[in-house]
Amino acid sequence: MTTSGSGYRGVRVVAWIAVLTAAALAAAVVIVYRILPRTGLTPAAHDWTAEWRADPPVVSTLPGGLLETATIRMGEDFYKSDAKTWWGIYLGNTVSHVQVAATYRYGVPLADPAWQVITRGPTTVVVAPDLRSSLPVAIDTSTWREKTENGWARFDKQDQLEHLRRSISTDLAERASDQRRVALAREASRRTIAEFVEGWLLTHEDWESGVFSAVKVYFAGEADDALRRQLRDAPLRGGS
Repeated sequence: MTTSGSGYRGVRVVAWIAVLTAAALAAAVVIVYRILPRTGLTPAAHDWTAEWRADPPVVSTLPGGLLETATIRMGEDFYKSDAKTWWGIYLGNTVSHVQVAATYRYGVPLADPAWQVITRGPTTVVVAPDLRSSLPVAIDTSTWREKTENGWARFDKQDQLEHLRRSISTDLAERASDQRRVALAREASRRTIAEFVEGWLLTHEDWESGVFSAVKVYFAGEADDALRRQLRDAPLRGGS
């Protein structure tokens, strides 16, 4: 009877010790998490920059400056498709699609020697440098949408999508020089350049408001030989 009672008490002691130990550990955890943030000893958030070293900023000058003359914002779609077979067995077609809004910017360099200005009575004729696109093309990431699907026996959709993502900047640079987009920007740029030249001329003493009533803008690639001869023989001067 005594032996049985002693054994029961021993079990109770062990149980109490286990309960007290667990309670002490729980209290220690609470204390640690309450005290460490106040003492600044909390582990720092993971610093991804230590793994992804960014290139240092590169600041470049634009000799003579750049006159931005037009922007075009439009939705752009990018596709990649890859069908495969193996020993004549069709393994399916993996397809990826990305859609995003892009903003193309066009302008003309102010220090370009192609600039020519001549006045003939109330008309001022301007020959401006050919349009240039500003690169890289800007994208609005809030409009980014993408989708990809594997062929029935293919498992490479994520690799294909990643390849498509990485090619978008290059594709946009090529699209910026597409003649359809340049044509859209060219007409808007004529108006911008006409406003710029008119405002610039009116700051000179030889020019007064009302001296000219129209500004015609040509780009260097549009000027024919007759116009070039006329401009060469009559350099920039004041009103008639």
